[in-house]
Amino acid sequence: MKKFLLLTLLFSTLVQAKLIDKVAGVINDQIYTLSEIERVQKTIQIRKEIAPFIYTKNNYSEKDILKVLQNSFIIKDKLEELGFIISDDSVEDRVNETQKNLNLNRKELLQFLASKNITYSEYFEILREAMEFNVFNRRIIAPLVTITDQELKNEYYKSNMNNKVLSFKYEIVDYTITSSRVQPNDIKALPEVLNNYRKTGSLPEIYKDFSMDDLGKVSDEDLPKNIRLVLKTTEEESFSEPLLIDNTLHVFYVVKKSLVESKDYLRVRNAIYNRLFLVRANDLSANWFSREALNYYILDNL
Repeated sequence: MKKFLLLTLLFSTLVQAKLIDKVAGVINDQIYTLSEIERVQKTIQIRKEIAPFIYTKNNYSEKDILKVLQNSFIIKDKLEELGFIISDDSVEDRVNETQKNLNLNRKELLQFLASKNITYSEYFEILREAMEFNVFNRRIIAPLVTITDQELKNEYYKSNMNNKVLSFKYEIVDYTITSSRVQPNDIKALPEVLNNYRKTGSLPEIYKDFSMDDLGKVSDEDLPKNIRLVLKTTEEESFSEPLLIDNTLHVFYVVKKSLVESKDYLRVRNAIYNRLFLVRANDLSANWFSREALNYYILDNL
């Protein structure tokens, strides 16, 4: 009888515990409870300060947090597979470095963490995850990101389109036709007609009189103002808007368009690179996690 009562009490306790907490999610043998998810949610601001590249969003749902935790598991597992392990000693060294940079002793650090409603143990593990993410980003994602110098210049140009001091170098082909051969309503469609011609080699009979002149490489300073203005708003590997010069319609095909480097461009180049890198790294990371997730047992119970 006593044994039965003991078993009943134990079962009742387990049922109550299950009601108090629940399995929010699983990845392989790692279980995340709802209380763990809620704890992360309550400390999200300090986590964003410690690991800003992991916690990038302003607001996190419970599902979002579960995804972050599962991704951190995948990162750790992948790094261990590659031989990269962030040991306790490595994390402790980073803690000491942080204390030194902030001119804090351990007691003052603990007081600061307490003011943020986070324990030292939590801080230690968040820091470890941040270090693992940095290694993951540097060793796995960064080699996949490609950003050309021309892309950097194009981004700079987009942000400075109204800057009159911008100067370009072009490689262009000039397509011309007597204006009387084109109906006024058809003029705007010429770039599309010529673009199709470059792709298929087919040109409508009414435009058979088009002439082509390869102008080669030219600089802004070598071009008349009216041509310069048209080319400035034309993207690389695109046709310009038609330009009427002395009863002749000109449509320029921009083979290459290069921004001439300036002191201002060189000053902001690294900032542009970092911005592009972050966007592409995030996209690549999302795709990478989607592929890697197929190798794990993952459960979302939220």
